[in-house]
Amino acid sequence: MDSDEVYIGTKIILARPMNEDDFAKEQGKTWEPERPARKGYRVRYADGYVSWSPTEPFEQAYRIVTSEERNMIL
Repeated sequence: MDSDEVYIGTKIILARPMNEDDFAKEQGKTWEPERPARKGYRVRYADGYVSWSPTEPFEQAYRIVTSEERNMIL
């Protein structure tokens, strides 16, 4: 049986801190008031797709691009 390989994925995204409630409102959705809004990030991908990610998984997967790195990609 073949063993699984380990991969690292990379994406360049735009993101800003935004709680789940504010993201739902931005998207025109109704928030469930009986559930507290989690902290997280509004994420926009290169293809224009917008989503929301909770803080912990977002910060495990992404870091802010340094100004030197930004100059190389923009």
